[in-house]
Amino acid sequence: MTIYDIARKAGVSIATVSRVLNGGNVKEETRNKVQQVLDTCDYHPSQVAQGLVNRQTRRVAVMTLDIRDVHHAAIAYEIERAMADAGYSTVLCNLGSDTTCVENALRGLRGQQFDGVFFIGSVFAMPVYSRCITRYITDIPILLTNAVLPQSNVYGVLADEAGAFCKAAKKLYHAGRRDIAFVMDGETRSERSKLDGYARAMAQCGLQLSIFRAERSVEGGRLAMEHILLEAPDTDAVLFTEDTTAVGGLQALHSRGITVPDRMAVIGCNNSVYCSICSPQLSSIDNSLHATGRTAARQMIALLNHEPDVEKSIRLPCSLVLRDTTPPML
Repeated sequence: MTIYDIARKAGVSIATVSRVLNGGNVKEETRNKVQQVLDTCDYHPSQVAQGLVNRQTRRVAVMTLDIRDVHHAAIAYEIERAMADAGYSTVLCNLGSDTTCVENALRGLRGQQFDGVFFIGSVFAMPVYSRCITRYITDIPILLTNAVLPQSNVYGVLADEAGAFCKAAKKLYHAGRRDIAFVMDGETRSERSKLDGYARAMAQCGLQLSIFRAERSVEGGRLAMEHILLEAPDTDAVLFTEDTTAVGGLQALHSRGITVPDRMAVIGCNNSVYCSICSPQLSSIDNSLHATGRTAARQMIALLNHEPDVEKSIRLPCSLVLRDTTPPML
């Protein structure tokens, strides 16, 4: 059944059927006649065809470098669910880390008729990626998670990770820890924000900074902890910027027979499933992953509906979830 068949059965022009389907101006009597034929024939218009008329495809893209990252997967899940509830389909684009491939993918977005694009991860605020976003995506709304860009069509949802790491370090201090190390895995905006919070707390508490770097993996965390024990043996607490590396750190402590949290307290970040499946269970900063995805989707829907006064950036609170790797007095 086509729009031509509907027009013939209703005794009207194709243009009239099109106006009925797209909410155009049609006499009520004519609209009812056409709608009766549509209902009888169980006719459902092509979304692609409607998109050509409305200049809206009801499709959005979700961009991430690596969907295997539990952080990114949680946000992508919430975005997809919320956008589906609003009548949009979501196309997930797993870009990988090759910058040339990423640039080609972003360039190709211009011809794929998306209504909006989400970028998951503060990595997209790095110049190598942000230059491509600014250059190739200028005419549709963009929502970044954990990042912002000074571009008129770009909006952001961020978690207050700096504040959370500052509070976590100060809680460790008030629990009697005086040699608090910090393990980060890169130079993204998110990692720098976490570092800023840690550094602020250490300055306020009059403690020395103790910063280490690790690959974001269990093995990377294990190696980082081994390095801490060798280079800073008085360390009595470690803040990791990722749960996965924190789990590796716990493995290193276990293999050395170092008790947790009596001798060493450990805190991760993301409050992921890794926290409850490791032993002892990991204390972690909950940086609002699921709320970030839902909030980003609400922002996008508001933009696509042309609502006024949509906030350029929203900052969500974080919380510290205490488990077995931190002393009870926290």
